[in-house]
Amino acid sequence: MKKNIQTLPILVCLCIFLTATSARALPKPVTSGAAHVYSTKGNYQDVKSDLVDAIEAQGLVISYTAYAASMLARTSEAIGSSAKAYGNAEILLFCKAGLTYELTIANPHNLVLCPYSISIYTLVDDPNTIYLSIRRPDLQVAEYAPVHSLLESIIADTLDW
Repeated sequence: MKKNIQTLPILVCLCIFLTATSARALPKPVTSGAAHVYSTKGNYQDVKSDLVDAIEAQGLVISYTAYAASMLARTSEAIGSSAKAYGNAEILLFCKAGLTYELTIANPHNLVLCPYSISIYTLVDDPNTIYLSIRRPDLQVAEYAPVHSLLESIIADTLDW
């Protein structure tokens, strides 16, 4: 009986941890091509601000922002197209040195997976739905799992899940 009483606090802590962790679990992403896609309703700039805050809260620095919608709009004439997919579209690039070190020590060719990126965008036909997408993890590259977890954590913080 004494053993059971000693394990009770451990079980209570475990239950609290699991409850707190499950509240932050992301819903299953939509898989589209090479991406896992999450979506929310709202204002693009507000969600982007939340995304930047979530990245910085992890102690990370955004090294580059690719303005994808602007680039596609600028180059559409050169390729003879007037079609437009995005209202807004940016790709935020950043890195976490420790994870990148482990990723590349395991296989130097994993460098192609860096920097990490999260795309944020709206579609022309639905400007109030903001999409966040990340690379779909290659299950053959086990070293990428911690990076994928980091990206999902950032998205969960952004979307308050």
